Order: sequence, then structure tokens, then C-alpha cells
Amino acid sequence: MWNPKKYRNDSIDETTTEPSSSGYNKMDKDKITSLLPDLFGRLVESINRNTEVMQCAMETMDTLSRSKPLPDDTDFIIPDAKRSEKVIVELKCTFLTINDVDTINQQFEAEVFVQAKWEEPILQQTLFGNKDKETEDVDKLIPWDPKLIVMNIDGAFVLNRKTYDIRFHEPGYKYPVVVQLWRFKGFFKENLELEHFPVDVQDLTISLSTERSDKEIELIEDQTSLSSINTRAFMDQEWDLYKHIETSRDFTTVEYCSSTVHPILHAQCRVARKMGYFVWNIIFIMLLIISLTFAAYSIDFYDASRITVTITLFLTAVAFKLVVKQSLPTISYLTYLDVYVIAALIFLGLQAAQNAMVNALGHFMKAKEVQYFDKWSMVLMAVILIIFHIIFALYIYRTASKRRRIMKEKDRLYNSKREFVEKFGALPPRYDYQQEGTDRDSIFPGKRSKSAIN
Repeated sequence: MWNPKKYRNDSIDETTTEPSSSGYNKMDKDKITSLLPDLFGRLVESINRNTEVMQCAMETMDTLSRSKPLPDDTDFIIPDAKRSEKVIVELKCTFLTINDVDTINQQFEAEVFVQAKWEEPILQQTLFGNKDKETEDVDKLIPWDPKLIVMNIDGAFVLNRKTYDIRFHEPGYKYPVVVQLWRFKGFFKENLELEHFPVDVQDLTISLSTERSDKEIELIEDQTSLSSINTRAFMDQEWDLYKHIETSRDFTTVEYCSSTVHPILHAQCRVARKMGYFVWNIIFIMLLIISLTFAAYSIDFYDASRITVTITLFLTAVAFKLVVKQSLPTISYLTYLDVYVIAALIFLGLQAAQNAMVNALGHFMKAKEVQYFDKWSMVLMAVILIIFHIIFALYIYRTASKRRRIMKEKDRLYNSKREFVEKFGALPPRYDYQQEGTDRDSIFPGKRSKSAIN
């Protein structure tokens, strides 16, 4: 180790009794500066070695906690074994709770239960058929897993728990059935269609896919039990929840483990926005603002105060437009509420133009003639306002309200479908009415055709 005293004794001149203090400080700093890089290098190397040791220790502990000695007399199948045939996995999705539908961030929070089941011929072996072995660490004896994932999860799961069950004598199945029970909770992304806002109906979708390709696995709806939703646990003050669940199939080429095509099963429930808040706090207030413009006609047409009142009301309507903007995400199209507010601004602009025109006419026309023009222009503006509201209400009834009527019809069809499953124990084959022309009205009692819904 470097010693300042030794350095001092070796460095002093024979004719000098003691060097200056400034010379010592300069030499000390130079020596320490030259040692710092070596010290930091050793420190970083030591930290890296300790990190590698900790990671190795954690991996070893995790492996030991999961491992279990296998029976000596068993030809045990390694998990994630390859299947020569394409595996059909039946999925049932249950929405346990839906806590929040966030319009601004376009996401919703939900707790979901997914039941996946598939036949496993290899479980016919003696080991798995032994009744004493059926309930011992079932998840350790599953030779194949569908590797399900949720595509539209936003962030990490708040709750993520999987359990397995083996059913050896499931009615309607040739081989033992493996059932995966998956319960998870989190935030899920949803591309909200806000054109009909605030009379909109939104789809809340859970998109289930798999890391396996479509050549290995096929995802279909559970044929013996319908997907469902717990409507009693829905306590949102902004939305009404419909009772039906719809499933649809799709494919994606997004890379998970490879660049192959992966199947998707979408499970959708629907919610309808309660529009009372927007009707009373925005639409009704905006209607009062544009109605107050008619009060300006009590002011003489040659008085500049009339146009001042109209412009003040116009600026108030602009402030309400900013309030509407805060309730919506940044979108590139107009909602119904945007259309109404913009129409109100245009009406206020017409009123201001009428006030300015009447005031200008007063300079080169007789007062009686100007009053006559002013009176009938006021009547015309009132007629325009009434006709706009009638047309706008009919348009909403033919578009946004129609979608709500369709959702109620789907609730009724869902109840009929559930009654069919309870009566016959399974869903009707898809090909019966898609390929052979079977009349679905005879399958689902009381169901109307699609043309009747539209």
C-alpha cells in the first residue's frame, strides 16, 4: 500500500528540510486519481460475479421446488409432448366482474374465468387410469398444454392462476378429458367505436390465442356449456350490461414463438352507455343557450347590444365544446355529441349574421321594412331549429338506437340458446345450418331472421 510518509522521505532533497504543503496535495491527488479506475473495475467485476451466483441459486431453488421423483414403474410422458394429430380445444369464457370501462384510455378492467378442455388419448394408460393416482398432482401429469395467451392484455395480470383436472368418464368423449381452469384479472385494451357517443354500445372483448400454430391446435366454443357473464357483480354507474356472450374465431400471424399462423377465439360481451348525464349536463344546457338567442330579438335591431348578446352565447357554447372534448379520447371522426354541439355553434353563427344584417339594413331601408324582415327571419330560425332536432332524433333512432334493439334481441336469443343446451346437453352442430340449410328458427324457439332484426 502506498505510504505518503515513505514517499516523502524518498523524495526530499538533501538540502531541503521539509517540502511545501501544496506539493504534497498535488502528488496525493495524482496518485489517488491513478488508482480509482482499477478500484472501480474490481468493484464492478465483483458485483457481476455475485449477480450470476444469485441468479443460478434462484433458478436451482425454483427447479427443486417444482421437481418430483417419478414412479419407477411408469413410462411417464414429458410435459409439452408433441401430438401427431390436431388437437381441438373447447373454450368457455366467463366474465366474473367488469369494474371499469375507461373511454379516455380505451380499456376496461375485468376478472375472467376461462375453462379449456381437450381429449388426451395417452391418459388411457394404466398409470393414469389408476384411481389412486387420479388426484395426485394432476398438473404434473398433463402431457400436453395448449399454451393459451390473452392477446389484448394491457400490462401484467393482477391475478393469474391455473389449475388442472382430469375427467376419465366425461359423457360424449371417447378419451379422458383434461380441463384447464384459468382465472385471471387485469386491464384489457379495446378499440372503442365512439361514433354513436353518447348513445353508443361497446364490445368488451377477451381475445384468447395460443403460442401453437393452427396446424397443431384448433380453438372452438365449448359445445356443452355456454360462455356467460355475472351481471349481478356489475355495479358501474355509467353503463348498462347486456346478458349475452358472443364468440367468434379468427387467425393472426403475429410472432409468438414462430412466424406461423395462430388461431384466436374472441369472447365478447356488450355494454350500453347511460346517456342521462350527457343529456342533462351538455345537450340540455346547449339547447338552453341556443334558445336564449331568441331573447335578443327583444332588443331594437339598430342597437349593437343585440349582436353582443349573441356573440357572448356563442363563446359560452365554445366552452361547452371543450367540456365534450374532455370526455373523449383523441379521435379523427365526429361523434353524435360533436355533431350536435357543432350544429349549435353554426346556428349561433347564423343568428349573429342575422343580427349584423338587420343592423346594416337599417342604414338604407325604412324601419318598418327592416322590422318586417327581422320578424320573419326570427320565425325562419325557429323553424330551422325545430326541424334540425326532429331530423337528428330520427337519425339517432335509425342508427344508434337500432343497435340497442339488436342487443336486446341477442339477449333473447342467448336465453333460447341456453335453454337448448340445458335440454339437449350440447350446442347444435354448426354445419347443420351453414352447409345443409337447416332452418335455425326451428332450433332456437322464437328467433327471428337476420332480415327481421335489420
